[in-house]
Amino acid sequence: MFPMLTGFISYGQQTIRAARYIGQSFIITLSHTNHLPIMIHYPYEKAITSEYFWG
Repeated sequence: MFPMLTGFISYGQQTIRAARYIGQSFIITLSHTNHLPIMIHYPYEKAITSEYFWG
């Protein structure tokens, strides 16, 4: 009886932890929707890079 009860409690804790991770990732996704795009229109606009840029 007790191993089954502790199994349910463990499963519940794992479910809550997974829901928290999903919620955090969703909040990060929503926060990134308000940023301006970094990508430029490549053939027409050249990016201004510093002299130490290696990429």
